[in-house]
Amino acid sequence: MIGSVVALGQSRRFDLDHASRVSRLALRLFDQLQPLHEMGNTERIWLRAAALLHDVAKSQDPKGHHKAARDLILHSVSLPFRSEERTIIALVARYHRGSLPEGDHAYFRDLDAETQLYVAKLASLLRLADGLDEGRSGRVDDVFCEIRPRCVLLRALSRDTMSLRKVLRKADLFGRTFGRDVVVGVEIVPAHLDLGLDSKATPAYAAAR
Repeated sequence: MIGSVVALGQSRRFDLDHASRVSRLALRLFDQLQPLHEMGNTERIWLRAAALLHDVAKSQDPKGHHKAARDLILHSVSLPFRSEERTIIALVARYHRGSLPEGDHAYFRDLDAETQLYVAKLASLLRLADGLDEGRSGRVDDVFCEIRPRCVLLRALSRDTMSLRKVLRKADLFGRTFGRDVVVGVEIVPAHLDLGLDSKATPAYAAAR
């Protein structure tokens, strides 16, 4: 399944390194924040696909690549997802940047309230993950989350100093969706430590629907 997603990206000459880092970061956030978002295995797959394809149209339309990615995913019948699933994945990718989801937006307005909430939850995680890879630098080796009553603490492990401006700016949808602020800290770790994001393990969650 994911092989078909990557194949679509490669056919559009996407940045595989950046896409893979964002995907792994998004899954780390998903897994650690599961008690908050209460989504399950199916939604995790959607997030992974959207994260891998969020910049798939950047070479085609740098300024409007989020909407171009939406349209590409919507019409890519080679992807192994039902039409309804492709719509969700396409919208999650679309909202990785730019305006937040609104009721009058194309395609989003056609979803029922429950599905709109799933899109908002997943897109909020993707925005954070994309922000953590600011400048496509690959500085973040891992991220740890702590859920608190009024905020979520994100601790980014990095081998070098990094700016938090982008990730804080892209926490807007998360705050609106979950009613919690995002507080981000960076912990500099020694270069010799064996760190890294691992997306091979797929936790099993109770069905969210």
